[in-house]
Amino acid sequence: MAVLSALNHPALADLPLDTGVELLVGGDLAQMLDHGERLSAVEAVVFIPQPGTRELMMELMAGGHLPNLRWAHCFYAGVDQIADVATQYFVPGDILLSNGRGAFSSSLAEYAMATALHFIKQVPRCMENRREKKWDKFVMGELKGRTLGLVGAGSIATYTARLAKAFGMRTVALRRNARKPLSAEEGAVYDLVLGPYDGPVLPAHKAALFGQSDVVVCTLPGTADTHHFVSSAEFAAMKPGSVFVSLGRGMAVDEAALDSALRGGRLGGAALDVFETEPLPEDSPLWDAAHGDRLFLTAHNADYTEDYFKEGWRVWKENYASLTRGDGVATPVDVSAGY
Repeated sequence: MAVLSALNHPALADLPLDTGVELLVGGDLAQMLDHGERLSAVEAVVFIPQPGTRELMMELMAGGHLPNLRWAHCFYAGVDQIADVATQYFVPGDILLSNGRGAFSSSLAEYAMATALHFIKQVPRCMENRREKKWDKFVMGELKGRTLGLVGAGSIATYTARLAKAFGMRTVALRRNARKPLSAEEGAVYDLVLGPYDGPVLPAHKAALFGQSDVVVCTLPGTADTHHFVSSAEFAAMKPGSVFVSLGRGMAVDEAALDSALRGGRLGGAALDVFETEPLPEDSPLWDAAHGDRLFLTAHNADYTEDYFKEGWRVWKENYASLTRGDGVATPVDVSAGY
């Protein structure tokens, strides 16, 4: 197995050395070619997204250096960085593609609920009262009885819905194919699923979700279809004082539209862990102090837990075990859909 990663990447500290698989590690073409003839025997690749590894993946495939490749695994859930490689080489070559789906869902779900509570419970107001020694007996909000809208119904959304149900929330999900049967887990946590039975997601589907939700959590992947999926119309449809949380890919949210919605005072708050450009540029209007306590920003680290890399390799091991049993990969990626 080839592991495409810089040699100093922290994920390598948790490499699975107990599987009997020979690992060839490299972060550029020269390092991979140093493995000599063993490179041509590689049957599996683990791609760790970081600067340079997408280019390395393309160089290896274009140069015919991996003639026996049968399976590629993306360490993270998002496969947008190698979408072109997958379309050009994996699909025609019948190469299986899997991803890290589920490895980090619990932490991201906790973030969604924590930020919802941050705004609903008015945590900034509480902290300011403490600093000012102000006895302010305001009406405290609660999540119970409110509606959580989930844009996307994948692993992160399902885990978030599970936590929301524990708070007594009603859960509504928007998915690309509402005809697809729910799994037992999904059926237990979703009260309502919106979306098309045939064709694309329409503005009416989105308006139905945003209009009835008190908290909206966007977990969409980065694809051509999801670019600015959440924009001015969606923010305008949200209830006054509602909360928006972005956790999937930053490109799914129109940041200019969000900035405008916040300045217009319609939203009660927004929490963003992912952005259209990362790191978030210093001249981004999202940094503007005018947003005050209504905007909660983190540096794409909502899932960066102490066991982050161990969890990533755990999912890889599940895929490897499933393949060796003859059951295919455990977390398959539909290249045409982009996730």
